[in-house]
Amino acid sequence: MIKRSANLQVGVVKRPGLEPGTYGLKLIAAAFGGKSQRSRSAPDSADQTVNRNVRLLSWFNFFGDFRMYGPIMVIYFAQVTGSYTAAASLLAVKMLSSAAFEVPTGVLSDLLGRRGTMIAGAVVMVAAHLGYAGASGYGLLLAAVVLEGLATSLWSGNNESLLYNTLLEAGREEEFPRHSGRVNSMFQIALALAAAIGGVVAGAWSLHVVVVLSVVPQVLCVLVALRVREPRVHGPLESNVLVHLGSALRGIRRNPVLRRITLVSALRYSSESAAQLSPVFVAGLWPLWALGLWRTFGHGVAFVGFRVSGWVIGRVGAARTLLFGELFDNMANFVALVKPTVFSPVLLGSPAYGMSTIAQQTLLQREFTDRERATMGSLASLLGSVLYALVALGAGLVADRWGIVAALLAIQAVVLIALPLAWWVHARASSLPAGAGTVTE
Repeated sequence: MIKRSANLQVGVVKRPGLEPGTYGLKLIAAAFGGKSQRSRSAPDSADQTVNRNVRLLSWFNFFGDFRMYGPIMVIYFAQVTGSYTAAASLLAVKMLSSAAFEVPTGVLSDLLGRRGTMIAGAVVMVAAHLGYAGASGYGLLLAAVVLEGLATSLWSGNNESLLYNTLLEAGREEEFPRHSGRVNSMFQIALALAAAIGGVVAGAWSLHVVVVLSVVPQVLCVLVALRVREPRVHGPLESNVLVHLGSALRGIRRNPVLRRITLVSALRYSSESAAQLSPVFVAGLWPLWALGLWRTFGHGVAFVGFRVSGWVIGRVGAARTLLFGELFDNMANFVALVKPTVFSPVLLGSPAYGMSTIAQQTLLQREFTDRERATMGSLASLLGSVLYALVALGAGLVADRWGIVAALLAIQAVVLIALPLAWWVHARASSLPAGAGTVTE
């Protein structure tokens, strides 16, 4: 989710004069594998970094989402706390903590580097999982969900920025859709495999064993992150955090394309609240034992969508892929909900999701400025989290009063707002120059 500034020269790192505290920041950056100031020794060194980082990011995403406790997390929390209300409150705290840390961690990524932020997130995530595994009551679980929220926010915006910066350094940023699609597809494989294995382990032993074993993949994430190479950051960095944040906000405000894509991103994220309610809808049409198969099918279809997204975007363009992907998803969901049949759950799993997600990320990355890439991504994620909470609350109220189908249709109505915005971007984005971060209407 990033964009190249038109007036900055690739390969040149400009820095303001050292101010009080800047030297300390540079030392911290170096300790975590911060930005390299040395010029490339050979033309192919950047290409080698691309191959290395793409491979490592793929494994990082796989291990990061290989959480065997995922489908039974609420049950485990309720088992430890003795209350489903307490369990639900922990999930809410996790979402709130992620939103609270979102912007500060985005600024941290821009100031201290992508690799260091990625490593820090992995270490914090291990601590969170150790808390889950060792918890005997509500207190330690509460600390663990806050830590997970922090880790999630450290990765949000940062990891996509790391991938884009890596490609930008090699002059291969046009390959972002293909590599991002492959990297993100690993999430889906991990979710599908972890859910299946977790169910078997829980049945053979216990929920606690499932949680304990889930610590191992998170430790592997730390080892993978340590091998990632820091891409070069292009453009001067602000030494003052508030100045940096203000610059990112102004960049979004002054760029009409970026404003609309950011809102589309937030609206699409808010629609994922439907994932919490969809199992109730499916359970009314399929037997309970088939819910696991439905989840696996959904992850499998999403995996295919992510894998082919680069190919599709390369042929029809990112803006068009986003527009038609959203149209397809809305039509499929509408048909599934208006006249529910035994085939309806299948319609809820669409390959267009993966393609639309990568198209959205590609458009955002093109519009983000180089020096505020992660901060702008974090601001977009923060808006999405706020909308997610509002939509989820509203859908819950609708479900209590009018039923699950009405609630899912209400979420769909919110997503429809993204269609005219996506159409505007489809009609306008291609006519704007790359790096139009200062374009005004």
